[in-house]
Order: sequence, then structure tokens, then C-alpha cells
Amino acid sequence: MTRDILKLALISTVYNEGESIDRWIDALREQTVQPDEFVIVDGGSTDKTVLRLKQGFEKEGFTQPRIIVQRCNIAQGRNMAIKNTTHDIIVSLDAGSIPEPQWLQEIAIPFREHAEVGMVGGRCRTVLVNEFQKKLERFTDSKDPDFGTNCRFSSRNVAFTRKAWAAVGGYPEWLTLTAEDALYNANLHFAGIQSCYQPTAVVDWEMRPDLRSYLKMLWSYGYGSAEMGQAPHLYWRWLMTTLFPLLILFSHHPISYAPLRYLRNAANACGWIEGKLRGRKPPKDWKRIDGVWMSPEALAVVKGKQS
Repeated sequence: MTRDILKLALISTVYNEGESIDRWIDALREQTVQPDEFVIVDGGSTDKTVLRLKQGFEKEGFTQPRIIVQRCNIAQGRNMAIKNTTHDIIVSLDAGSIPEPQWLQEIAIPFREHAEVGMVGGRCRTVLVNEFQKKLERFTDSKDPDFGTNCRFSSRNVAFTRKAWAAVGGYPEWLTLTAEDALYNANLHFAGIQSCYQPTAVVDWEMRPDLRSYLKMLWSYGYGSAEMGQAPHLYWRWLMTTLFPLLILFSHHPISYAPLRYLRNAANACGWIEGKLRGRKPPKDWKRIDGVWMSPEALAVVKGKQS
């Protein structure tokens, strides 16, 4: 069975993207197919992001977005955008992710061909430009064409049905900032939503440009992972190498990578520890399954299938 009529709702969340938003707008305008509706939620930018968005989409040739300005975290912004759309297929693209011209067309293909598919993940290709970023190549997926399998999808490049989104209660708004897509994906998988990897739906994402912003990103990832309960064994290992740096020398990686690996491990581990100590706790009706928190909606779906 296929979906003969497919309407696409494109959603995006932005925050202080004024310096890079013009390139993003140009990439959207170059798409071979266009969304049927487009909603952008700005999380309270303090730069000229909103102004540039309005100016960038003034020209004809692209679906005019509805821009909502509301201070919120990432999960709240994603849910807000979805609630302000009407079509069945939701496509998510974050500002800063530059799609190839066929991206929107390609990510919709599995929905057209397989009615049972509830989620499609595209390929996020890491871009390394300056010398610092090139040092990170060993730690990225930039040369791995199969990255994205096993449901490791990022909401900077993903699509799903409104039914699937509602089935798990949407993105988890109780999280402080990051890990909202990882926990959302885990709940979809737990609820039995069928997913599909579409490697031809490609977006480029530039790695953080300097050490400070890179470590800040890793710290926030660790914080979010602690809140959602993700992969504690990794963070314990990173914590041990942070407390006892000489342990890094026993790995199979070249010694020349040791300083950067130590800083990466320390940033992840420190964020994780702080998330464990100060992070938000899930609502009381969420249950911990296999070390990860599951929403009451996802639990209800599984219970319904078992009854």
C-alpha cells in the first residue's frame, strides 16, 4: 500500500542564527520540491535572526513560513511548530543544517512507497572547514556513508507522521535543553513505530568552529544524556579517564590524539555528572525501561498491542 497524496509540513527551530541564516534560506529556496506549509519557531533570539528570516522569505518562489517567536527549549519549540501545522507528514530541519537541492524530495520517498513507515531519517554529513574542525575528523561521521542506521536519527534531518508523533506524546518538553530527539527516537522505537533510513536525503552540518564552543556542545550533550538516562556506561568510562588521565594511553588510538580525547571525555563527563545532580526529573507517569525513560503515551501503545 502507498500514500498517493502526500502533503509535507516543514518545521524548524532557530536561535541566534543571524550570521548563518542567509545560506540556510538560500538552500531551502533551491529545493526541487517545496513544502505545503512551513512553520519556524524562534526560541527568543537576541540577534537579527527573525529580521533576516522575514527578509529572506519575502521573495517569491518558496512557501512563506509562519514565524513564531516564543522563548522555549528545543523540545517545546519542535512541538509548538508541529501543533501549528495541519498536514500528516512532518519534516524537521534545523537552522544551520544545509540541505542538498533534492533533500525534501528524497526524504518523502519512503512515505510514498510504504504506508507502514512512521519515521524517516536522512543523512547528516559533517562539514569540516577550518584547521580545528579538521582535527575532529577522527571523531565524526564525515566519511561514513552508513551513519544514521539503527535509528540514530537527528531531528536536524528527519521526517515522521503526525500519528507517530502523537503516539508517544511528542518531544519530551521536561528535558532542560538537549537529548530531546534521542529520547523521542527511543520512545518511537519502544512503541513499535517503523523507521527507515534514507541516505539520499542529505544535509550538511558544520562542526563547531573552535575548542570552546565544541566542548560546550559536548557538555550539553552529556547533561541531556544524564537526564534521559542514556548510555551511562560510556559516561562512567569517560569519567574514569578524566579522573585518571593516564588511562587514555592504554587505548588503541594514537598518542597524538590524547589531549583532545581527554578534553572531549572531560566535557562529556562533567556535563553528565551535573545533569545527574542538577538535571530535571521526568514526570511521575514516565517509566524507566532498559535504562531510558518512556512516556505514558508510548507505554499505552505497547500495552494496547500486548492486550
